[in-house]
Formats: sequence, structure tokens, C-alpha cells
Amino acid sequence: MASSEEVHVGKHGCLFLLQGTNNVKSQYVNSPEAQFFLIHWRLMILQRERRLRALRIPYKHIMMPEKITIYDNDLKDIDIDWRMSPGYRLYHRDEYYKVFPLRRLRIDQYLRRRARWRGTLIELIGPMRSRRDEQNLFYRTDSHLSFAGRIVAYREICRAINAEPVRDFWERPTTYHAGWAGDLGSAFDPPRYEGTTLHHIQRDAVRVYASPIVNHMERRGLDGTLHTGAHVIYQNARATDPRRVVLFGDSYANFMPIGLTIMLAETFRELHFIWSTQLDYGYIERVRPDLVLTEMSERFVFRPADDAWNLERYAQHRYAAELADAPAVAHTA
Repeated sequence: MASSEEVHVGKHGCLFLLQGTNNVKSQYVNSPEAQFFLIHWRLMILQRERRLRALRIPYKHIMMPEKITIYDNDLKDIDIDWRMSPGYRLYHRDEYYKVFPLRRLRIDQYLRRRARWRGTLIELIGPMRSRRDEQNLFYRTDSHLSFAGRIVAYREICRAINAEPVRDFWERPTTYHAGWAGDLGSAFDPPRYEGTTLHHIQRDAVRVYASPIVNHMERRGLDGTLHTGAHVIYQNARATDPRRVVLFGDSYANFMPIGLTIMLAETFRELHFIWSTQLDYGYIERVRPDLVLTEMSERFVFRPADDAWNLERYAQHRYAAELADAPAVAHTA
């Protein structure tokens, strides 16, 4: 059962992740650890942009806001300054390295000379906070974006990458669930439920590849437990944007038929999704996409980047035992 230190029950029964494996609440402070990781990720984003530009591949980084960052007004008896969020500070460059004055001077000069890093970030906090009272941008019992929240993120992403957004997602089939519990609601005993409408937006995109672990978990009805190392490819003959896109993302992107990945698959001629906050440069060089996107939750800023990561090697290490007794069937076009 969730404790009040892990999950906060805010106004209107809105649930917020406070700790978890990434200790979310502790990230909204001006600590040396926070300052180190903010510097680390700025330099890493700059390095990624420069390396992919050398391959003539555009790159954008999507920082997905935490629920606390957007709906701090729904917290109850907790003092958190949303401007101390990792995503806001990463984009707006405040005084987060004032404890390292000499290092700050050198790093600031370095980043100013290479200002592309800021243009590489897709900023979602401002657009979401400006729309937070119009619709519920997060599920009440979940830490993830609602359909309305994904639409805001999707349109900002399309604007940043010069893509024409699909306009009819709101009109596509829906299913209403009167008793649905998100990842936070499920942590309680008994679970905390909410009524929600799920939008099934996949129509034109066809999945032409799923990695062995994806097929295995889907056959067992456990696709909701998939995580890092999952890999799928979509093709869309009806898409007006001819680009091939590779998206590295986490659970906020997800490739369920209601998720952000499917929105992008409905937009581009071909979309590759790899569940990872790291890049696999070998994969990128083999596929030669027209665009690389990374999507990452704010809470993962406090984890170091490792772009020596390899999808095939990770999947073999992580899932080999699980797949040992199951046929490794991957569907390809």
C-alpha cells in the first residue's frame, strides 16, 4: 500500500508521485547533486546534437513534465516550487550551479558558444501550465498524461519539428472505463479509481516489426509491463509527412494504441520506437532516419546518460532468460 511519503493525495483526490525509485520530491531543490545532473544533461544534449548533425540527422529532445510541475496548485499542505523542477531549470538556465562558481563560468561560456542545445529542447512546461485549467492534462490517479495532455505535447512536438499535426484524433473511437486505476491509484489498498475515456487513435499506421520481448509479453497479456528494451516499428502509407523518425522514449511515449508514439506513427511515413532514455548510435547509423527524437521524463534527469548503450546487447542481457522457454517470433513486413 502506498504511503503518504510516496504518493501525495492532493486536492480533488488528485494523486502525485513524490518518491518512487527516482525520489521525485527531492529533485525540486537546489542541491549540488541537482546542479551536477543539470550540467550533465545540458552537455549531453549538446553532444548528441553535434554528433547527429555530423551524420546530417536533425535531433530534438523532449522533456516530459512531472505532474507536480504542472499541477502544483492541486498539492495540499506541501511546499514545492515548480520552477525548481529539473525540466524548467534545464531549459531556462537559472542559478543552479552557483555552488560551483568557477566551473559555472567555464560551462556557461562553453554553452553560449554552442547555443544549439537550447533549440534542441522541446519545451512543454509553459504550454501545459497555460492550459492546465482548460482540461485535465494528467489522469487523476496516474502519473502520466491524459489524452488531452498528450495532444498538447504532440502539437508542440509537431511545431518544433515542422510537421503538420493530425487534426482528427479527438474524433477517433473511444472506450469509457468507469472504474480505472492508474499507476498511482493502483498503489493503494483498495485501489483508487476514476472514470476515464481512452482514445483509440491508431488507424493508418501499421506495426511491421515487434521485438521478441514485445511479442512474448503481448501473447501473455502482459504488454502493460513492458519497459526498457522494447522495440517496435510502424509504417504508414497514408502519412503526408514522408520522414523516417526514430524515437527513443520512456513510458510517457509508450506504444499502446492510445499513446504518444502512435500519434507520431499516424503522422510520419515510418516510425521506430525504442524504449530507452539512451541513444543507440549503431542503430541510428543503420537506419539513417530523417529525424531522431528523445523523450524523457523530468524524473530521469537524476540518472546519468550512457550513449554507449546498445539495444541488442541490452535486450539479450535483460530478456534472454525470460525468452528462453518461449519462441522468439518477430513480425516483419
